[in-house]
Amino acid sequence: MKCIQCGNEKVEIIEENGEEKYRCSKGHTNQRMIKNKGLEYYRENGEIIHRSVGALITNNEQILLLKRRKYPYKYSIPAGHLEKNEDPDKAVMREVMEETGIESDFEAFKQVFKGKIDDPCRRGCDIHDWNLYRLELDKRPDTSSNEEAERLEWVEKSEVAEKELTAPTKKFIVEKGLL
Repeated sequence: MKCIQCGNEKVEIIEENGEEKYRCSKGHTNQRMIKNKGLEYYRENGEIIHRSVGALITNNEQILLLKRRKYPYKYSIPAGHLEKNEDPDKAVMREVMEETGIESDFEAFKQVFKGKIDDPCRRGCDIHDWNLYRLELDKRPDTSSNEEAERLEWVEKSEVAEKELTAPTKKFIVEKGLL
């Protein structure tokens, strides 16, 4: 892990007002750091591009969102980076399980988007190559969040645009209308 301001490798994780941040030994405090190790990424035109997956999880007229406690501190769909050499189909099931506690067979997931979008993440990358899936549930399952989320919330589809959404969540739901 490196400081995004100075590249210093001595970085500690701190908490400010319930939000995770990073402080280097030179005193820089940031919401973001540089950490590519262990992630699936590639370079294109001098830019590092992280590979990511996400899931639009719906039940009737509601969608499951998580309020992030790590940057960006907004509402998001369950999503995350691919681990090194990880298949996107397996990664989406892993991320959904880690962030919501929901277990589902891959056959239940339908891919609805593949492509690059501008999406600054806490690991220092500004562009992500996304694989987005939809998971439609017949009933609302029990859920549990991990350390990335302050809470999970079922939100009426008609009210999603009123929430403060992460860049990719806003792009997928509001701009592209993928719900």
